[in-house]
Amino acid sequence: MQKVSRDGVELAYVEHGSGDPPIVLLHGMACVHDHMAPLIDALAPEHRCVAFDLRGHGSSSVPTTAYTLEAFTSDLAFVIDELGLDRPVLIGHSFGGSVSLAFAAAHPDRVRALVMLDSGLRSKATVGADLNPFYDALRAATPEQYRVIVEEFALSRLFDPIDDQKLAQQIAEQMARVPAHVFLSMAATVTSFDSADTARSCAVPSLIIQSCQPFVDPAALATLGSNWHNARVVGAGHFIQVLVPDQVNAMVRRFLELVT
Repeated sequence: MQKVSRDGVELAYVEHGSGDPPIVLLHGMACVHDHMAPLIDALAPEHRCVAFDLRGHGSSSVPTTAYTLEAFTSDLAFVIDELGLDRPVLIGHSFGGSVSLAFAAAHPDRVRALVMLDSGLRSKATVGADLNPFYDALRAATPEQYRVIVEEFALSRLFDPIDDQKLAQQIAEQMARVPAHVFLSMAATVTSFDSADTARSCAVPSLIIQSCQPFVDPAALATLGSNWHNARVVGAGHFIQVLVPDQVNAMVRRFLELVT
């Protein structure tokens, strides 16, 4: 991996392929860039693909603070500028999709298109009702309890019984290794972001691909503009790009054909 440094925070990234438009891929909360590998493999023959570990994750720096949405979108802007990526397509999984959405809505002139992979699309109130009990349990947990709670949440909420259970366990254990201060700082960011409202204001060509247990409010989908495309995979939990890459890759390729 290579690294770029922003205000003392090193952001580790990988780069593959060449071709326009460039593509920036962002992983989800408590995850790593490797979870975007199937898409990179599919798209790198025709596109310059860059995937980086968000601050606090993987091989990037782990600061004690600064896990606000503004920090993550500023990191994204820095990587785009530092690597000379001209109006990239943003592809984000889960929280990475939220970061991409926030950036695309605020800077439509800097983004070619947006793809959200099973990311949230709902109001702050809905997010809080769903996730606050989980975050509250983490805040009260001992270090050992913390790991168990994260793993149990991942296995029950992020994977379906039909999914590869060995892979599910590996990802759940990986998520539980993210430091508690990172997870809990990001929890406040997740619950304060109104993705439904932000999506309504997003003007770039956009695609959301849902899993079998999506984090999407159907009513919010109905209010989106004509620039939005909506899709859903068959037979996969939250990590759709890893579990059913053939479905996701085909949808993303077709979307790119339509909008770039």
